Amino acid sequence: MTRHGGTKSLKRLNTPKFLQIKRKHGKFFAKPSPGPHPSRFCLPLLHIVRDLLKIVTTHREAKKLIGQGYFMVDGKVVRDTGYPVGLMDVLSIPKIKKYYRILPDSHYGLILHEMKEDESNFKLCRISAKTTLKGGHIQLNLHDGRNILIKVSNPKNPKEDIYKRMDVLKITVPEQEIVKSLEFKEGNLALIMSGKNIGQVGKITKILKRFGPNASTVSIQHNSEHTETLYDYTFIIGEENYEISIPSLE
Repeated sequence: MTRHGGTKSLKRLNTPKFLQIKRKHGKFFAKPSPGPHPSRFCLPLLHIVRDLLKIVTTHREAKKLIGQGYFMVDGKVVRDTGYPVGLMDVLSIPKIKKYYRILPDSHYGLILHEMKEDESNFKLCRISAKTTLKGGHIQLNLHDGRNILIKVSNPKNPKEDIYKRMDVLKITVPEQEIVKSLEFKEGNLALIMSGKNIGQVGKITKILKRFGPNASTVSIQHNSEHTETLYDYTFIIGEENYEISIPSLE
């Protein structure tokens, strides 16, 4: 890390390989701000505006547009140039009617997948943990840092407690209303979000649970091919049909 205008920059040669930038052009690159997504696996908003979408060509121009509130992430205006945009986040640019979802990709790690406006009103969030609060209510902790409270009418018989870790919620943005719950189970459709098979999609044919770190695996079938990945690398994206558009299926 290096200081360049504070601590908001890092040297281009030190940036993650999945960031699609030319390392020989310019010395410094925007550092992602602290946020819910891992700093090594997110796209700073300035990088998206200047280097990926090429809406502008300079840091100053990108900073100006972002400061004017032209960009929204998950339905909310973002004015932080380093805002970390990560897996499944929805980037909207209403001024030019462009909408994108951040998806994993085998070549670039993370990509901007352009989609239709009606698909920008929701996102998929994986449940990373759940906690029982005072009064028996349940808090779901999602992969993108947000929390959703599930109110329980009778703590002794919590009928509302239908969610498990690794399940995926389809929620509206920015309201966070649960539209649908996708269970982590065999037969459902999944996306591999990390590892050597990142970006592959298909149907889960087998979930093998073992004890020990990184021991459990998931088998995913796409066409006639089977891919095995780690349990935690699996992200449910549909049941009979995919809930989101995927580049490889278009």
